[in-house]
Amino acid sequence: MNKIIIALIILSLTLGVGYYLFFRPIQISQNDKTKIEELKKQPLTIVYTNEGYTPKELTVKKGDVVKFINLSDRMVWTASNDHPSHTIYPEFDQKTFAGKGNEYSFKFDKVGSWGFHNHANASHTGTITVTE
Repeated sequence: MNKIIIALIILSLTLGVGYYLFFRPIQISQNDKTKIEELKKQPLTIVYTNEGYTPKELTVKKGDVVKFINLSDRMVWTASNDHPSHTIYPEFDQKTFAGKGNEYSFKFDKVGSWGFHNHANASHTGTITVTE
């Protein structure tokens, strides 16, 4: 009986620490804030921060390449909707997790409105509208 209680306490502590480390509020340095603002001004660039994608909506022409840059303190895996299958535009899928400072570029060859999300945090979403 005591072993079960101890095991439950250890499990609870492990889960609590893991939850805190994954979901804790993270402070962004002034240097990172400046870099984010500079990158947001670049055309065809979407920056991923701790708050999600910015801009959340972008209109491009068919054949344009959009660059996604991770400046968050978390992992990102940018992919088309739907989550988790990414079947709406299956070619638009980073197919791997990337840490801070990594970039992913994708050439949009299909006209339409393409929703996307961070596979690691599907509540962070955006839309790319591709025109002729």
